Amino acid sequence: MKFYTYLLVFIFLHQLSWTAEPVALVSKLRGSVRQKIFSAKKYRTKVQVNSPIFHETELKTISKAFAKIVYLDDGTSISIYPETEIKIIGTVENRIINKQVELKSGIIQVNIIKQALGKFKLTTPHSELNCEKCSFWVISDEENGDQFYKEDGFAVVNNPTLDKSMKLEVDSTLVSKKDMLFEKNQSKVIEIKFLELLMLDADEKPPEIDLEMEENILIQESSSTRNVVVIKLKNAANIERELILTYTQ
Repeated sequence: MKFYTYLLVFIFLHQLSWTAEPVALVSKLRGSVRQKIFSAKKYRTKVQVNSPIFHETELKTISKAFAKIVYLDDGTSISIYPETEIKIIGTVENRIINKQVELKSGIIQVNIIKQALGKFKLTTPHSELNCEKCSFWVISDEENGDQFYKEDGFAVVNNPTLDKSMKLEVDSTLVSKKDMLFEKNQSKVIEIKFLELLMLDADEKPPEIDLEMEENILIQESSSTRNVVVIKLKNAANIERELILTYTQ
């Protein structure tokens, strides 16, 4: 009897190993990022580039850390910025991955390729977002709720506590809080600059170069003395950047 019991357990574990397929991988990494698989209680494993991500894997970035997750079926990507905690969810059906992300807190940028099956779903403590093809940012914390910034595509945000929905719009900030109506405001320059700084710090966006200005500087340098002043700045997110001023005499 024990032999048959062991045999059944072996067959079950063997089948389970085949069903545990990775749904995504880590394509980019900065700083310390840890993960917790579905059966674990604590974050233990340190993430590496090209590490496979399985269904219900949780990831956590510390201060100044960054990770980019890419789903294996279509290249849909999730960029995870400092001090963020998320759960990656993906079930495989006929080589197509049903995608869902649970953002517990922090900042992520999502780029959803057109889905072949169903819709991508994002859940937070305050909101739920669905889309077939879209690109957006979301900042989520307990005090300020969720702030959504649309980049491209069509996406709808639902507030489950009020059963209200609203679509995202370009150049608008949509704020969703528990038991409160949506707030939609024109995105402030300081908000957009903050997101751009996050991308620059993670090498996700190359700095823009004004070629005409650069050419003028080179012309002036040929007949003048060039002086450079470097000012170091640090924002509320503890991200340090340098402001370089150039002038000639």
